[in-house]
Amino acid sequence: MIVPFFLRNRGCAHRCHFCNQEISGGVDPRELGADYFHGKVRAFLASAAPGKKPRQRAEIAFYGGNFTGLAPKEQENLLRMAGRHLEDGAVAGIRVATRPDCLAEEDVERLAAFGVRTVEIGAQSLIDDVLAASGRGHAARDVVVAVARLQRRGLAVIIHLMAGLPGDDGGAFLESVSLTAALGPQGVRIHPTLVLAGSPLAEDFLQGRYAPLTLPAAVDLCRQAWDILAKAGVPIIRLGLQATDILSGPGAVLGGPYHPAFGALVASARWRERTLALLAGADLRGRTAVFLVPPREESAFRGPGNCNIEFLRRRCRLAAVEIKRADGDFHFFCH
Repeated sequence: MIVPFFLRNRGCAHRCHFCNQEISGGVDPRELGADYFHGKVRAFLASAAPGKKPRQRAEIAFYGGNFTGLAPKEQENLLRMAGRHLEDGAVAGIRVATRPDCLAEEDVERLAAFGVRTVEIGAQSLIDDVLAASGRGHAARDVVVAVARLQRRGLAVIIHLMAGLPGDDGGAFLESVSLTAALGPQGVRIHPTLVLAGSPLAEDFLQGRYAPLTLPAAVDLCRQAWDILAKAGVPIIRLGLQATDILSGPGAVLGGPYHPAFGALVASARWRERTLALLAGADLRGRTAVFLVPPREESAFRGPGNCNIEFLRRRCRLAAVEIKRADGDFHFFCH
């Protein structure tokens, strides 16, 4: 369970081409006073379902801006407020999101001293040409250096990546994923680039200088990214932006592959490809295929609206598709 506080672009010295934090960055007030802060933490913890021991999992997180770009005194004030809940056992940890070029040794030491245990780095890409075209204001080398500093201090690292950035042909994104996997982070967040109203990218889109990914292309790229990271043992923490009322509202997204259940689409596509590989070379025409699927994966295997089932039936000319829930390896038989 994450208790999120959104900084609304505070601490950011750069305006990235794709950014509009008023749309994507949450709705907390710009100044996080003590009454608001502690009240929100208590409300989140109280809303956890009974019996799920939320205190063992809950973390306070600072998102939607550049935490270590804030003045040191402001960082310390926020961390002290979070630390009160850490010290009394109400939460298990503190995490912050920041830029890779704002993680000097003294920044890392400050975070560690105040009990931060996870740092999420907005890398977005590890290809310098893509970073420059996106107006990021940092280089790929900054990501490598920042990750090493955090790892030496024993802090967990989550890396954020984006598919479909300006100057990225898809291959650069997958190269970024491979380079990220080699850094050994504790997790990765990925989302496709959206054209948000009011962002610099919106003007490029409206003038025909930028073409966003289609939804199928974004899903396929993220499916491939998932496979790369899975082979390296690096989990994906999230796929796609968190759906909010603002993001889903009229006129917020001008273009790009926005879908409120983007992660589910990627999981479904991954199961579809895995199933096709399993069936390769088998003559299944007119037969019934029975798939033994782990219970927790049945929804992803079926796909939204049972789209994978229908796809397999048509593609393999099956008479029917049946699913049996079973733990263990994914496999099938026919009758």
